[in-house]
Amino acid sequence: NGLLQACDDLGVKVLAYSPLALGFLTGKYTSLDNLPKGPRKSVGKKLIGSEDYQNLLKVMQVVVKNHGGDTTMSQVALNWTRAKGAIPIPGARTVRQAEQNYGALEWNLTKEEERMLDEASAKVTSFTKPEDVPFVREDVFTKLKLFDS
Repeated sequence: NGLLQACDDLGVKVLAYSPLALGFLTGKYTSLDNLPKGPRKSVGKKLIGSEDYQNLLKVMQVVVKNHGGDTTMSQVALNWTRAKGAIPIPGARTVRQAEQNYGALEWNLTKEEERMLDEASAKVTSFTKPEDVPFVREDVFTKLKLFDS
């Protein structure tokens, strides 16, 4: 949508909020039987049923296998964010997740892997349209609508 290019032109770095897509790019949620509780469940129902989302996860698995060892889906997502010139700010609820996130700094995507991920992700319909986001809040002072997870 031109955001990264505009920021690059201005010398501004982009901080990528939720680069793991609320946990849906970690490989943790693979079926309707193991969706997260709370508002993320409604997002998960849309994603899990999407062939394009399932294909994106398969492409991410190919990248995991290409790099072997302890490579994780989370690391693929974080490196994909980095490959775009953005700075990922992933969440971590456990030490293990923090270690996996840190491990993304130990390797980089190839240009071919980046292309594959770009191609697969371009087909995934956005699941966070403002009217559908289950996390909308209104700022008490400005009355602006805030979309947060």
